[in-house]
Amino acid sequence: MNITEAKKALQKAQKIAVLTGAGMSTESGLPDFRSNEGLYNPLTADMTFHVKMFRTYPERFYSAIKPFYEQCVNTSPNAGHLALAELERQGKSVFIATQTVDRLHQKAGSSIVNELYGTIDTVNCRTCKRHFKASDFAEFFATGKVPYCPICGKILKPDLVLFGERLPSEPLEKTRLAFMGADIVMVLGASLRASPVNTLPGYRFKETPLFIINHAPTQYDEVAEFVSHEKIGDILPQLIGVA
Repeated sequence: MNITEAKKALQKAQKIAVLTGAGMSTESGLPDFRSNEGLYNPLTADMTFHVKMFRTYPERFYSAIKPFYEQCVNTSPNAGHLALAELERQGKSVFIATQTVDRLHQKAGSSIVNELYGTIDTVNCRTCKRHFKASDFAEFFATGKVPYCPICGKILKPDLVLFGERLPSEPLEKTRLAFMGADIVMVLGASLRASPVNTLPGYRFKETPLFIINHAPTQYDEVAEFVSHEKIGDILPQLIGVA
């Protein structure tokens, strides 16, 4: 498909399932923390955000996560986020599964956002099983200090899936079902290299068109009906008809 044909297909579709990755957020100026241009040394990023670091050295963990938290809080949605929200306002059913944790989709106005890796927006206590808004502990994040549960006094953990932890099964299953029931599946800013997320596009039915917009080629490019390596914020508004 060319962009005109893809636009017509999107106009006809009612149920749209979307998978977004770090590339969605980098267009807002939020760097991928594992890239060479990111917030962290790519050789040590996995260790910095590893569950063992949190458990063993929580002070180091919170000191290291401080700049990432601040950027997430202070970053605004880009044209790609706003285009997805507009698609929903046009009356489409839009299911978004995201590998990002920055809540930019919600800030843009999207209502169905399935966070595969959790969110920077909340924290939890593993002892008393309570969840709290991260903004209630803003002074701790701002200074890189460890926040403690106001109920039991134990260390709070961001509601993120850290390295060394398994992705929860529920959001993955929701995404599989959404892909199976979609009229069109779109992959935006995701490299599709990490398992099990890289298996998700395979759950769509064979007749369901796959659209991929990512700066680098993916393993699904050859079977996708529409592929673009341009910016999401440039191409997606054109497909939706708001550019």
